[in-house]
Amino acid sequence: MSLNSIIQNPQRILLIQLRAIGDVLLTTPAVRAVKQRFPDAEIDFVANTIPAESLHNNPNIHEVISYPYKKNDIIGALKYYYKIYRNNYDIVIDFLGTPATAQMTYFSRAPVRIGYELPGRRFAYNYRKPTARADIYNALAKMSLLEPLGITNPDPYPEIFISENDRDWADRLFREKGWDAAKQVIAIAPAAKNPARQWLLEYFAKVGSVLQSRGYSVILLWGPGEEETVRSVADRMQPSGQLSPRTTLMQLAAIMERCSLLVCNCGGTKHFAVAVGTPTIAVYGASIPEAWTPPDDPRHVCLQADLDCLHCSLRECDDMSCMKDVTPEIMIEAIENMCILPDLTAS
Repeated sequence: MSLNSIIQNPQRILLIQLRAIGDVLLTTPAVRAVKQRFPDAEIDFVANTIPAESLHNNPNIHEVISYPYKKNDIIGALKYYYKIYRNNYDIVIDFLGTPATAQMTYFSRAPVRIGYELPGRRFAYNYRKPTARADIYNALAKMSLLEPLGITNPDPYPEIFISENDRDWADRLFREKGWDAAKQVIAIAPAAKNPARQWLLEYFAKVGSVLQSRGYSVILLWGPGEEETVRSVADRMQPSGQLSPRTTLMQLAAIMERCSLLVCNCGGTKHFAVAVGTPTIAVYGASIPEAWTPPDDPRHVCLQADLDCLHCSLRECDDMSCMKDVTPEIMIEAIENMCILPDLTAS
């Protein structure tokens, strides 16, 4: 069978995106686009174990294949690659392009293997595209890899499929905590994976206090390793802020679905909000807002300082002027301007 025939009528397709939760979630538009193009094909997805949870219940995916990464486990990696090979994929698309995912793609022996044009990894792919652009929405950048399949200009919005059990869990939580979605509940996610992307904790606390003083319920969201950081924000708030309980990724999405707004840094929690249709306001400094925000959507606002050193991509910074210069007052004004909280300016 010719490569063109395989591209026209594939039976099994594998999509690969490892690492961060947000990166996996931002690949779901590509999953949806591939399924729409090939409705009869079985589409599998390789992701690391924790991010794979965000793909549960996705009707476009036949199987989520968890990749339990272990450093320097060569034998384990080869066994995993052999499992991929045995699945007899027609098309494999590598959205990440690390040495490990390139090897996984190569050893699949799929007739059609698509990836980025990267040094030392050309051998893995027989269809190569330039490295994804960093100045456009990441979900759209990923989908440049779909062009060999005849897929162009697809819908860039990520999606997550919340079960009724998780929605029921969130309903019970809101009732127990006295959070009334009808009276506006605002989520704040203060923690950041990279210190250079974290807005000042005292700023988050000031915004949370102002919102509470105006009658809104405020939920402080946190994930593994973030509880201490987020609790320090709660302790600074007046009155003291309320933390969400420990959640699964799907429970986090169910909470987010009931909120009117998310205030956050550049990070994975924002992508959950986008996926469930909750508006966001995020502070940006080291990262590029255009890369992590749906284009031309007034529901998702990006705040950044006016500095020459913006978008430096640093993980840590001793100065942090890009975060300090976006004051709580600027954030409150931005929330007011979004007009999604109609009584925000009430005394």
